[in-house]
Amino acid sequence: MAVRRKKVAVIHCNGRPTRKEGFEQVTVTGNCQEILTQYSEGINICSYGCLGGGSCVEACRLHAVSIGERGIAKIDEEKCVGCGLCAKACPQHLIQVVPTENTIQPQCANLDKGPKAIQGCAVSCIGCRICEKYCPCKAIKVVDNHAVICQEKCIACGMCAVKCPRGVIHDKNGILSIR
Repeated sequence: MAVRRKKVAVIHCNGRPTRKEGFEQVTVTGNCQEILTQYSEGINICSYGCLGGGSCVEACRLHAVSIGERGIAKIDEEKCVGCGLCAKACPQHLIQVVPTENTIQPQCANLDKGPKAIQGCAVSCIGCRICEKYCPCKAIKVVDNHAVICQEKCIACGMCAVKCPRGVIHDKNGILSIR
């Protein structure tokens, strides 16, 4: 009999996006799909981040997803069963369902190069490759300007989280993350 591993949703956005000029004081309403329809060019400089409209919140039947104080989605891991409904509802494709033992996760999906990524978000991945350099297992690679972790190789040592100058890589156990 196959062993079923517990899974949980993770959000690949660390928040704190910078609004586009003219949108700094705009109060945006509606779910994420409605926001994308109403503002087709986006409202944030980072076009990859969480919109904060709560499509994922609406989809979660267990109330495991909420919009946090920074205006981005957050998961209550105690309530989440890893069903993936929130991931399907996210038009930005920022939510991934992973085994709970995958404790190291990059919290950025930005594909922009360094300077533009910095302009768009205070905690975006800039593709500097410092995480690659310090990973003893070669489990992390920068692909399309952002960090991607091969969970099969990752031993959850947290070195990438410690060395990341922007605090993008998060150790959900909080043991080694410095941000």
